[in-house]
Amino acid sequence: MKLLFDDALCEEVVEREMDAQARDGDPAAMRDFRRAADAIYRTIPLQRRQAAFLSLYQRTLAALPHAGRLERLIREMEPDALLPAACLFSRAFRGEEEGIQLSEDASILGVRIRTETLLDEAACAYLLRHELTHIQDMLDPRFEHDPASPLAPAAPSEESLLRDRYRTLWDLSVDGRLDRSGRLPSDVRERRAAEFRSLFPALDEESAAKAIETLWSGPRPSDPAFRRMVRGAPELCAALGIPFEASASRERPARRPGGSPCPLCRFTTFEWAEASPGLIEAVQADYPAWSPSQGLCTQCANRYLLGAFFAPVSRSDGRTPSLTGGSRR
Repeated sequence: MKLLFDDALCEEVVEREMDAQARDGDPAAMRDFRRAADAIYRTIPLQRRQAAFLSLYQRTLAALPHAGRLERLIREMEPDALLPAACLFSRAFRGEEEGIQLSEDASILGVRIRTETLLDEAACAYLLRHELTHIQDMLDPRFEHDPASPLAPAAPSEESLLRDRYRTLWDLSVDGRLDRSGRLPSDVRERRAAEFRSLFPALDEESAAKAIETLWSGPRPSDPAFRRMVRGAPELCAALGIPFEASASRERPARRPGGSPCPLCRFTTFEWAEASPGLIEAVQADYPAWSPSQGLCTQCANRYLLGAFFAPVSRSDGRTPSLTGGSRR
């Protein structure tokens, strides 16, 4: 596979590597680079100088060990030659931006990666192995990948929750395969299990543990199977062939840590609302897959409370249901 690096990432990697070598008492690479840069200033016309500097950065990166390390990692992941022939690395600024995408014609991979991750051998190895396993699944006809179809065609408001569930279920399968091959960091399974439990709070502990183990150690599900699983805990257990046991606390509001995303609006919140029966009914009218154990932020709760006051629904007894638990005239 041919590796390409965008200019911003290439420049930052080269400069950080040269700085690190100089701090370690080996300034030879920096001296050579500055000598070549001085030659560009002296001999290259102004209008061609930028291109000459970009070429210098690319040549310098190619001579560093990082490009060879990336090539070895990718060759390790493509024994069946399922991956495209070219891979473009570009700079990401935040961890959530990192990942790999496949071009529409499946001819090139696009890798977004932070400079810090690329320079950290262990973090870089896990990111590439994890993301490339996803890509191999997508390219495998037996997976039946269908990215064009929504997960919730009848209820678009549920799409965000179902997408989070789909991602976590697929991640469990991917990381389980990496674990069996001895290429997984030690803390990943615990983190994936916590993600799973937060997204399927209706499962009791034993059922959740069985589902996690089946996804981790069992055969890879297909895209249609994952789509069935995301609909809810009963569908998940049916697809995995395990008994469904509901959690005794599934209707209690979740005690979520501050700084977690609200399952409705997806914004990070530090304030969680108490869900009254009226509020639960109103939220589930828009989000049928939501349960009180998932919690909701006070902003979303207030939106439903205000909606009840400005658009009341009358009952047969002439009283209007209240989201705070009582009723009002």
